[in-house]
Amino acid sequence: MTSTLLLLGASFVFALLFASRPVVLVWAPIIVRLFLPSYQANEWFNGPHPAGDMIMVSALVQTIFYWPRVKKVLSSSRLEIAVFSLFCCLIMVNVLSIFNSFTDSLINIAVVYLPPFVLYLLFKMLVLREGAGALCKVAWVMHLAMLGQMYLAIQQNITGHILVFEDTAKAALWQLQGIDEITRSQGFVETGLDFAALCAFMVALTYFIRNPIIRWVFIGLYLYGALLGNGRASILAAVITAVVVTLAAKDRILTKLTGIGIMAGSFVWMLGTEAGQALTTKVEDDGGSSELRKEAYRWVEGHWHLFTFTGYPGSRDFRGSGILGSSLENAYLIVGADYGLITAAVLLALQIFLALRNLRNAAGAVTALGALDMIANNLTNSGFTSNQVGAYLIWIALGFATIGKHFSEYGYAGHRPGIFARRRKTGPVTGAAGPGRASPLRTPEAVSYGHG
Repeated sequence: MTSTLLLLGASFVFALLFASRPVVLVWAPIIVRLFLPSYQANEWFNGPHPAGDMIMVSALVQTIFYWPRVKKVLSSSRLEIAVFSLFCCLIMVNVLSIFNSFTDSLINIAVVYLPPFVLYLLFKMLVLREGAGALCKVAWVMHLAMLGQMYLAIQQNITGHILVFEDTAKAALWQLQGIDEITRSQGFVETGLDFAALCAFMVALTYFIRNPIIRWVFIGLYLYGALLGNGRASILAAVITAVVVTLAAKDRILTKLTGIGIMAGSFVWMLGTEAGQALTTKVEDDGGSSELRKEAYRWVEGHWHLFTFTGYPGSRDFRGSGILGSSLENAYLIVGADYGLITAAVLLALQIFLALRNLRNAAGAVTALGALDMIANNLTNSGFTSNQVGAYLIWIALGFATIGKHFSEYGYAGHRPGIFARRRKTGPVTGAAGPGRASPLRTPEAVSYGHG
């Protein structure tokens, strides 16, 4: 309890210190979440992940001291707030069932679902206030942080050990129990599948790197990371996203073709490495994981009518109770088993809608693709329901994707953001505010850093 109170106090001080710099309030909890896996957070603290505490306290401080900007975000987010509230209400309605407790359901909302959604709203506030330049800064902080993740992942591949937080991981993760060496790298996150999904998402964020050579280097790094994580779906998503990013980048045609050629050659070379051979072996013989997924889907097909409106009326530890050889292998189906398939459908529909709504320009399309990659990843494993990093990655990706809608509605214009982009000089903007005044539809930052 003491550690939790100290954490809340530190989060409050942090939120006050950087209250006027929302870009820091966005990237700081993301870094904390990427470098502190949930099993270690549970060992040190009670309640939400420390990143969740930082997000909620930051949102509170912003509401108190900067209500006009918070009000602007809330007024532009009525639909998603309404649907997310419906999702939470459906969870709480399930407490009427003897199979759901009020306390557990409330904790699930507070720990797993609410903080990532509030982070998404903080992203929207960032875009509304500072434009694309702020998103570029967040993306670059994440890229630099991924260098640490990749270093650990490579060391894990060499040694066969978790290295950091290893004792806690072996005690908390059932897939590590009874084995001497790990077969897939997981970086600082919970599992190899999470790490592969993280790398696939980071490929989408390379769109914010203007220099094509540096972009190709990071794409190659993330493709190799996805191989180390040994997640088949994530590797496919990473490859597709890499091609889309290269085609969407504002480079010359020859540069794009060169980039695709380099990435194709690099990926073929990677397939010849130990990590690539592990993927090839898994494709040929996955140890029965595909069959376990089919078994889970067949079970759902025969029992879906039992948990359409409310959770499954029986043991939901499908693996532990012997009903299935594994879990349902699908985060949304697990939500359905806990709170009803309609509840799960509401969440999935909201996330897909928010991704598709932003397909209005290249920036929105690429970042929305990253969000769809995260949704697809959670269709193949337990993901966010066990408070893994995927719970945050979906909403982080959707936060980045809001760049598409806001660029369309608020008139942001200019060159694509990039750390190597030269800041353009801006003169008086003529618009709705009249000659010589800054238009309310454009901010100086947006004009300097925005997409065309």
